[in-house]
Amino acid sequence: MAKTNLMAALDIGSGKITALAAAYDAQSNSLRVVAGKSMPCKGLKGGTVSDIRETSNTVADVIACLEDSASANLNSLYVAVRGEHLESFSNHGTYNISRPDKEITPADIEQAILNARSIPIKNDNEIISVVPQSFAIDRQRGITNPEGMEGSLLEVDVHITTGLSSALNNLTKAITRPGFRVNGSFYGLMCLADCVLSQEEKDIGAVLLDLGGETMSVGIYVEGALRYSKDLPFGCDLITRDIAYALHTPKASAKEIKEKYGITFPSFLDDEGEIPVPSLDGKSVHNVKKSFLLDIIQPRVQDLFEQVKLCVDKSGFADLAAVGVLAGGGSAMPGITEQCCQTLGLKEVRRGSVQRDLINADEEFYDPSYATALSLIIYASKRDVLSTVEPIEKTGHSPFAKLIEKIKNSEIFGG
Repeated sequence: MAKTNLMAALDIGSGKITALAAAYDAQSNSLRVVAGKSMPCKGLKGGTVSDIRETSNTVADVIACLEDSASANLNSLYVAVRGEHLESFSNHGTYNISRPDKEITPADIEQAILNARSIPIKNDNEIISVVPQSFAIDRQRGITNPEGMEGSLLEVDVHITTGLSSALNNLTKAITRPGFRVNGSFYGLMCLADCVLSQEEKDIGAVLLDLGGETMSVGIYVEGALRYSKDLPFGCDLITRDIAYALHTPKASAKEIKEKYGITFPSFLDDEGEIPVPSLDGKSVHNVKKSFLLDIIQPRVQDLFEQVKLCVDKSGFADLAAVGVLAGGGSAMPGITEQCCQTLGLKEVRRGSVQRDLINADEEFYDPSYATALSLIIYASKRDVLSTVEPIEKTGHSPFAKLIEKIKNSEIFGG
């Protein structure tokens, strides 16, 4: 099979793997999602591998589905990671420019960032990502892009995310075991923020929450940059567990009830109808009122957001965050933005979705459950695929113009 430009993103979630494949579409001059698949995975727990064979088998099945749907083999594969083992912190780096020509180059910027990341970390940890927050030149702060400016001392503040080496290595082994190669791993929350938050929200101060099943990722943006991030070791599966326990029904039925009838705020209770609930043995069905279901769900959601609030308060940035943005599968429940706004004391909370001008995809792939995978596709394409393309002349043409030549022999879209 000829070389393709098909790239895939794997979102390693809470007991499931969500994947998307995308390729360059010459007709729309943009990335286009050509396939997607989400599968439960018994080998994952909280974003980390608990059974490498189960995880490997699921990875193989998911990628096979993508390649079958796209009628092409993958050219590159990227992974979004999450989990309690991730740790984030900020650091400062400097670089002295001793050349007679004091104009700052990309190499100077890269060296300053490398100096900022050269700090001791735990022996069993490794760096996943380093995100520049802001720059300063000769003590003049607030510079967003120093390239082309003049100065003798370049400073940078960065946000560093590290992860447990064994957890990351086990995940890589699970993916490479079936014969695939990982081209890059990124912190899922970082990719999500890049594609869900507007620049205005980043500037004014925003809390981004990725509501997963077994984990919740919290990110705080202040003055346009990521200042704090943390993964909490619990998520919306607790709501499912509460429903199953209170209604004496299997977890699969509880999950279906939550997704079909669940609400998290009283004003969304439209009527006092009843909900059918299968028994544990599946031989009978009993009914409960919708208000009773609300009484189960609301306290748990309040508790989850209370834990988020504690996290935000400890970050030191609580007073600087004005708005909230919710993403992930848990954000789809009616009333959850209102509950978040009330519990966290934010001025405004909205559901986040990937900005549609960043990628071309069918409607189903804009669902919150695909948000991280979709964001990863966009994030990786900007930083890896396009970084290998020759610089573009200043003609006002799309960044994908040079990419056409690079992938002109692709089978995807008849290239």
